[in-house]
Formats: sequence, structure tokens, C-alpha cells
Amino acid sequence: MKRSPPVFVLLVFLFAVASISVFGNMSTSISTDTAPTIAENISLQPPNILNKLSEKDDELARVPVSMGSKEIVYYENRYTILSYKTQAECDQKRGLWDNKERVCKASTRKRLNEQEMVIGLKLLNTETKEVQVIAVQTKITANGVSIVAPNGYQIEIVERPNGIRWNWWNTLYRVVAPANTVVIKNNFPRKETEPVSRIVRGKVVRETKKVVKGFLYVPHSEYFELEENRSILVEAGTTYLKGVVSKAFNTLRERGVKSKTFSNKLVVDVEALSPRFFERLPLLEQGDFTEFQLDPQKTAERVLIILGANRENAWKHTCNRSDACGWVQFTPKTYRNIRTGYPAAQLTVDFKDGAGDHLNSIMSAILLHSDNLDVLFKKFGDKILNDPQLEKYLASSYNGAPKWVHNSLSATISRGFSDWITALSPTRKDSRGGLRKETRDFMIKLDYLIQNDLP
Repeated sequence: MKRSPPVFVLLVFLFAVASISVFGNMSTSISTDTAPTIAENISLQPPNILNKLSEKDDELARVPVSMGSKEIVYYENRYTILSYKTQAECDQKRGLWDNKERVCKASTRKRLNEQEMVIGLKLLNTETKEVQVIAVQTKITANGVSIVAPNGYQIEIVERPNGIRWNWWNTLYRVVAPANTVVIKNNFPRKETEPVSRIVRGKVVRETKKVVKGFLYVPHSEYFELEENRSILVEAGTTYLKGVVSKAFNTLRERGVKSKTFSNKLVVDVEALSPRFFERLPLLEQGDFTEFQLDPQKTAERVLIILGANRENAWKHTCNRSDACGWVQFTPKTYRNIRTGYPAAQLTVDFKDGAGDHLNSIMSAILLHSDNLDVLFKKFGDKILNDPQLEKYLASSYNGAPKWVHNSLSATISRGFSDWITALSPTRKDSRGGLRKETRDFMIKLDYLIQNDLP
């Protein structure tokens, strides 16, 4: 019986034959001026800003960040846009004329307080694409926060169009020296609570203590607004956002969460709860209204850029002074009501963890919408479901509260007002019975996103 040759010998033989047929005849069978090279046959995508942002940050993470113990008071400007269209009108009303934007602004001074700190910055040379890591210190005076950098470096904090300068881990930096350098990431100190144990009279006592830990975050940058980076980051942010919303709907479906309005339906099968609104929600909550008035497209894209750069970390630890937290700005009471009202959803118990988690918070937002729809349905009946402005009613309920929507809608019906948004508050700075100014501004942003099909 004839035995087959060993596999290794066979492979060597085949390789030798292939080598002779390819390399032995190359000069006669392939013309050197028409032959594709290996590099031409392989389609490689050029490195882009996402590649650079995804590189390891071991050196940045090792920067010993810290926070001072003393709160220091400082002041910043805050700008709102006034309706005066000419500089003469603006000057007459004692406004501040912005020559660059050609608008009239009202300026106020906002009192703030902060601790001085040591921060790690990751810098990118935009010409050589080399990166370096430095530690800087903040210095606080009554006029604001500034950066003290090592010798050879000069870094400024840029005032945004709304007046905000110091914005913690999302501060807008400008590197003056070295040239062609930008900040692409920071290691920012923040206080966290962690459990500790100690022995007291022979017994273990469990407590918590505050510790300072670094948090890696990509702050917004003028460099990201260059077209070569903007389009990539906006697309990445949009894809990420839509993916989270889709997963939130799928998770609620898998967990069988029922609608309170329609007991025979799952929440996610209620037509009024469109995924499109929840894709717009972070843009509505994180897009500043003053900046929106100046450039709505850029303001919407800024949110998407931050999402594209930071993904699940975007606004993860952000809370305002009203204790609204996360990318869709939940408050503790509202979150607790939704969590306990929909136990089947299995929402995260801890408020800040739940508000900071993108999937969990979008699920919570969908359920809050479901609750608000139930309130509107009980007040106005079936007809509310076919109202073309239902998305706006629910949006204003989310930002404010359903009772203000009730008041405005009822006034529109009973008193013949033409616009429910300004009903009860057509001229006042804020409303005592209808929608608050913040909510009316929210609705202007929503109109723009709907009309332009964003994101």
C-alpha cells in the first residue's frame, strides 16, 4: 500500500513549485510599469482623529492629579441674545454689540466657586501627529480660571459664545505655544466616594470616604471643527447615539415593560413614543440656547462631536446646580419615580450611576415619556394621539412638567390662543401659568431639529 507523503514535505514541495512559477517568470509575464504593487492591492484607510483618540493613555492616566481644599470665588460672563438688530438700537438699550456675530447681547456676571487643581493634558502636534503629556495647574482669581503650564508651554482657556470659560473636563483650550499643538484629552480630578472598613472595639465598621481620582475625557476643541475631523466625529456621534436608542427600545421589549395607557401594549409599541425624539434628546439637553441662536447647526454638531469622541463617557459625571445629571438631565425625584413605577425595566438603583449610564438613562426617558403620555391621554382623551403636535407636547412635558402643558393647551382651547407654546406667557420673561422660558427655548431647538431631520 502506497503511503501519502508527510504533510510538511507536501507543503514544502507546493511552496517550491509556486515560487518557481511566480518568481521565475515574473520578468517575462508581468510588465514593471503596469504591475500593481502590494500596497496598491491593499486598501488601507488613512489614520484619522478617531484613531488618535483611541490610542492608549497609560502615560496620561499616570499624571498625579489633585484638588485643593479651598473653594475660591470667581466671576464669568453670561450672554443672552437680544432682539435688537442694529448697533444703534443695541447701544441705546445698553446692550453689548458683537461685531463678529452681528448681534446684540445682554451680559451678566455670574458668581462661581471652584478649587484649584492639577490636571493632566494630552497634546497633539497637528503637523507631526506626535503626542505628549504634561501636567498643568489651574490658578483662580476673581476674574476667572487660568492655566499655569510648564516652561515652553502657554495654554489659554477660550470663552465660548455663551460666556462659559471654565467647564471642568469639557473646557475649551487653545494652545498658544508650542505652535501647531492642540489639547485632545485630559485627565481630570474628581471626588469619588469609596467604601472603607476599620476595626472599632474588635468589630468591623464599614464607612465611606472621599478620594480624588482622575477621569479621562476628550474636551471639545476648535481642532475638531476642521472639516477633516468634524465629519468623522459627527458621523461617529450620530451612529453611537442611534445605536444606544435602538438598544434601549430593544431592551425594554425584551423585559416586557407594559404601557400604563394601553395595558395590552408594550411601551415600545406605542406609536407616540418615536425613537426619533430620543435621538434628539441629548442635542436638546446639551445644546446651549445662546449658542443655538447664533449657529444652530454648529451647536447640534458640537453635541455629536463630543459623543463621537467620548461615547459612553460623554456627560457621564455631569450634574448641574439643580442636581439634574447625565446626558439627558434626569433629576433624583423624577428618576426614582420612574424606576419604582416600572419595576420590570430593571433600571439602575443608584441615581447618579443610572443617570450617567447612556442606555439606562434613555430607557428611563422613554418610560418618562410613557408616563407623560398617560397624563395627557387622561386629560384630553383619544384626540391627543392624533394631534400632529403630540411630539412637542411630550417634549415640553419632559423638559418642564405635564401641568404646564395642560395649562397652555387648555388656555389655547378655551380662550382661542393661536399658539399653545406662548399661551399664558406671550410677553413675560417667564410664565406663571404656562410654559417656562427654558421650555419655550427647548421647543425652538426641537423645531429646528425636526425641520432639518437631525440627527
